[in-house]
This record gives sequence, structure tokens and C-alpha cells, in this order.
Amino acid sequence: MHILFISLPYLWTLLVTPDGFAYGGLLYNPDDQNVHLSWARQAAEGHFFFRDLFTSESLISGERPLFTNLLCWLIGVLSALTTIPIIWVYHLLRVFFAAATLALFHGLSTRLTPDRRIRIVALALVAFSGGGGFLAPTLAPILNGRNWMDRADNAGFPMMPEAFTFLSASIFTLNIASMALLLATYFCCVRAWETGAKKFAVGASVSTLLLANIHTYDVFPLLLAITAWAIFQFKTAREESTEDRSTPHRRFWFLPFVYIGAAIPVLYQLVVFRGSEEFRIKALTRTPAPPLLDVLISYGPLLALAIAGGVLALRAKDKFQAQTLLPILWAIATLLLIYAPVSFARKMIEGLHLPLCFLAAIGIVALVSKLNSQVLRRVAAAGVLGVLSLSSYNYLVWSLENARDNNNARAGVLMPPLYLTTADSGALQFLETLPRGKIVLSLPFIGKYIPRESGPNAFIGHWAETLHFKQKIGPVFNFYSGKMNEEQARLWLKENRIDYVFFGSYEKQLNGKLPLELPVAHADGADENGTTIYAAPF
Repeated sequence: MHILFISLPYLWTLLVTPDGFAYGGLLYNPDDQNVHLSWARQAAEGHFFFRDLFTSESLISGERPLFTNLLCWLIGVLSALTTIPIIWVYHLLRVFFAAATLALFHGLSTRLTPDRRIRIVALALVAFSGGGGFLAPTLAPILNGRNWMDRADNAGFPMMPEAFTFLSASIFTLNIASMALLLATYFCCVRAWETGAKKFAVGASVSTLLLANIHTYDVFPLLLAITAWAIFQFKTAREESTEDRSTPHRRFWFLPFVYIGAAIPVLYQLVVFRGSEEFRIKALTRTPAPPLLDVLISYGPLLALAIAGGVLALRAKDKFQAQTLLPILWAIATLLLIYAPVSFARKMIEGLHLPLCFLAAIGIVALVSKLNSQVLRRVAAAGVLGVLSLSSYNYLVWSLENARDNNNARAGVLMPPLYLTTADSGALQFLETLPRGKIVLSLPFIGKYIPRESGPNAFIGHWAETLHFKQKIGPVFNFYSGKMNEEQARLWLKENRIDYVFFGSYEKQLNGKLPLELPVAHADGADENGTTIYAAPF
């Protein structure tokens, strides 16, 4: 059922593609996902290290590509080997990692509690629940101006899919893959402690290494939580062990393996950070977490139930207490670190939904257990799950309406379209035939598709991937809106080493013509709705 819900909206959107348009294969924030897909494209072309194709500085400076992402590399390689389009491989892996996340969460839950009821409820929460965003219309008079991390229609702050499992599984392959690796690491750590087996310590190390490569930010809450849990387990085992005092020592050594796995990609990224001006600027782009109140209300009822479940778990006087300390520490470490004084603070929230679901399940089972009838208990649990899933349902409804609107309602933040005109799409296919290393000018709406669909560098595209975006966006709009004269336009194109000028559906809306005459490199032969690409031979 979970896989069905995260797949059907894409199939529906594909089937209702309007005449004269081509579907890009995405439903929410194409700009971020096009970055990942541009890396996958480079991998499909045989590269292991990736360039930032949403900017042009490295072409001018001659800076070598140093960055890689193993997930995107895998997507590109699989596409090249199977000839399946990259976007299809992207979604197939998204579904695969969604299933893996559920399986690994269930496996971890079996190590945390013997209560089957808690495991079932927790799994259902992970699969379908969202946050408290469904309460936003009701609470608007009280909480006016607050932003909800699970609402895509926020006016001031973007929705944060990484904060919720269902949203990540529905949208971002990279995010749901990271959650699967988080769970794999925690599961292996717990099994390594329980058994002392080296294979689980190695498994934890490998999972952490992969996680640190594809979404480095996740390893910092992971290391804090797993270290605190390991120290508690070690202390408890030492106090309880009377026959063999060395046993805790033998089981404690899984922790260095986790640190080694995390250290390799993190240290490499520090090397890249020092050796790449391009990477340094992007790494220092601030992504602060929302205010604490916004985070608390965004998780809403789920968080309240998780707090209740955590209190009940801590009151237990058996092994259940020790094991459930892990999700408690996981949640606390994540909440603390998203307010750390670092540029990437917000991104460390990924995976917080998972321990909250487990703890909330404890609270739900405790509440419904007070009912006398088993039927009533099941109906009540299903009712709570239904309420907690309303935000996920609201997202699905919003995403389908947004597809019908083709992101037009979000054009004010330069969000690219979901459907491209066939003329724009055909022009992107022409750009694919160009030698690599060319710089193409367009508005950001199309610039966010050029690296993914075609391969050349976009002069301006993604707001964070395009270096000096704020300094570039003004001249770009001046060029297309006719605020540059012919000489100014010619000089500006030459200074920025622009090779081609894209003039399609969005660019034409500003002025209808370019400020200077350029030779035509591609034209689809259509009427005023067509797309032309001009060469800039300066």
C-alpha cells in the first residue's frame, strides 16, 4: 500500500500530460532533484567525479571536479548499462529504498521491543504518517505566521520532505536512501552489541561510510546518538556483569568502526573543501533550521505521542527501558544539532521522523490498551493512524493540483515547471549534441533543466548550485527584458563566455525579442510559441 501511494501520483501526472508538453518526471521541487539527476547524467557519461553544471566558474578557472556521490553515480551507471532513462532508474531506486526503509525499520523495531503491537503501529506510522500541518487552517488564528514543515503551500518557508519519511519516499531518492542507511547503521550497531559479531560491526561501518558520502549531514546526529547509547550500554553491562568483566569491552568495539566509516568521506570532503572554491562557496551556503516552535508544531500530535511513549519507556524497569533509550537519544541528538552553529544545520533533521514514530507507537498502544474490547483497540489505533496521516494525504492532493498548475503558482520563487513545452524540450535535446564545456544562457526556469537534460553548463540555474546567484540574476533578467542595449548585451555575453542563448517559452514572456542579433543554432520551425537557440560567437 505504501509503495502504491508513493508511485501512483507520478503515473497519473504522466498520463494527463497536456498536449504540446513533455513531463519531466518530478512532482515537487524539480530544482533540487535536477541537481541529483545532473550528477547521475555525468556518471552515465563515464564520470566518477562530478562538475557543478549549474554554474560556469569552474570552466573559466579550470578547476578540476573533485566531488562525487555514490548514489547518483549508481543511478547513472545503471542507466548506462541498462539503457533505461535516468529518470526511470531514479524512481525505481526511490521505490526500492522506500521498501528497504520499511524493512530495516521493522528489523530495528524487533531489537527494540518484543511487543508486536508496538512494532506494527510504528511501522504503519513510518509508512503513512506526517506532521501537524493538517491543523494549520484550524490553528491559523492562534499560530498566525508560523510555517509547517509538512505543508507544501507554505508562503515563507519551504516544505522539508527530509523531516518526514512518507514525503521523502514520495519525492527524494537521495533522502529515502539516506534514511535506509541510517536504519541499517543503527540496526547493525544494536546487533553488534547484542552478539559481539564482527560482521555487524563491519556492516555498521560500511553503512555509515555510504551515508557520509551521499548525505554527509546525517552522520553527525548519528554519531552523537550512537555514542551516548553505547556509553550507557557499556556502563549498564559493566554494572550487571559479575562473571566476565571483559564482555562489555568485547562488544563495545563496534563504535570505532562507525567512526571510521564516517571519517573517510568526511575527511575527504574537508580536502575538497580546501581545494575547491566552488565547493567551499556551496558548503557555506546557510540553510538554518526553522524556529523551534515551527518544528514542534510541525510534528504536532506525533511529537506529543512520542513524548508520552518516551516517558513510559523510561519508566519501564526491564531490558525494554535500555533498548528504547536508543530512539530517545536519536531524537534528542537530532533536535539539538539542527540548531548547531553550522551552515548546514537544517539538513541534519533527516530521519527524525523515524524514532518519533517508534516512541509514538508506544504511546498509542498504551492509550488504546485501556479499552476493554480488542475490536475497539484496533479501531482506535487505526483512527489515530488515520488522523496522523492527514498531512500525507494533503500533500498528495496538493501535488496533483500543483502538477495541473505546472508550478505556475510557485513561479515567483523561480521554481521550474513540471511540464516543459515540446519546443523547449526539443531545444534541450539539441543542446545534448553540443560538446561538453559549453555555457548556455537562459532564465532559471529552464536553466535548472539544462544540466540534467542536455549536459552543458547553465549560466544560471539552481539558487545554491549557481555561484553568485544573486549577482547574476539581475543582469540575466535585464538581458531578456530589453534593459540592455545591443553593445551592452554583446559585451556582457563576451565577458561571461556565454556560448549559446536559449530563447524559449519563459524567455519570450519578458520582451519577445533579444537585445541583439545572433546567428541561429537551432529552431524548431514553429510559430511564436517555438524555441530558438542562438550562438554567441564572441
